[in-house]
Amino acid sequence: MRLRWILPLAAGAALAPVWVMAPPPTRADGPDTVEGLIERCRATGLAGAALADEAIARVARAYPTHSLWHLGEPPGRSLAAHRGWSHQYNTVLLLVLRGLGFEARLVHAARVRGFGYPWWLAGHTWVKVIVNGRELDACASREDSRVGEPPFVPLTTELPLRIVTRWAVGAALVPFVIAEVWRAWLGGRPVAPWVYGERESR
Repeated sequence: MRLRWILPLAAGAALAPVWVMAPPPTRADGPDTVEGLIERCRATGLAGAALADEAIARVARAYPTHSLWHLGEPPGRSLAAHRGWSHQYNTVLLLVLRGLGFEARLVHAARVRGFGYPWWLAGHTWVKVIVNGRELDACASREDSRVGEPPFVPLTTELPLRIVTRWAVGAALVPFVIAEVWRAWLGGRPVAPWVYGERESR
């Protein structure tokens, strides 16, 4: 009976300091709202693939910090704080592309390989956008990413990103994030960049 209470209390005790001590918002040049990003993209006068590429670059630029430390933030809040992970920044990309008139949807794969590390395997969420009648991949993980040329290769089946997927993946990552943050604190070292760190833009 005691174990039923001890485990939740221990989990809460481990989580609370991680949540309270999470890094503050990051500074970034440019808009911190979806509407602002759409306006900047429209002002370029671009169209088609060039406009989609502009959206990718601007969203990527709006997220200079990669963060799994803020898993629970809604995409709009993560944009205002200029930090996030693929569920967040590619949801913002989806909204920007739709605001520019593109038909787009979110997909997810349990395992992808890429991002400059051939050995790296991770789950990832990205956008499928229709450009000139073709459905192409779009991902704002890098500023130099181009529509149809994402910086990764899916290794498992692409599935639509549903609300339950978004929450399930986030919940599954929470224990790993808590463990890494505590290891870093106790070891007197920075938190690993897969949890929190500056993103490579190019």
